[in-house]
Amino acid sequence: MVRIYQQLFFAANDSIAIGCLRALQEQGIAVPERVSVIGLNDVSVSKYVFPPLSTVKVYTELMGETGVELLQERLLAGRSITKKVTLSTDLVIRESSL
Repeated sequence: MVRIYQQLFFAANDSIAIGCLRALQEQGIAVPERVSVIGLNDVSVSKYVFPPLSTVKVYTELMGETGVELLQERLLAGRSITKKVTLSTDLVIRESSL
């Protein structure tokens, strides 16, 4: 029987990615040699699991500040035109991905 593996799991958040790491390890699937795992949020425990979790760092505090500023512009300044804002993220490469 031939087994086909995913090459990468990109989880919705770091907690799910950590669960994915554990499930893969329980099945004897080598991370990152056979499959890579990447999470989202860069929670503090991500660097302490085995292997340390690669993740996308999202600046949630900046997102909140920007949201408040946009709301103030609409309420206090009366801006009625929609404003699009793009905030950056950072890829934090650790040992769970190649």
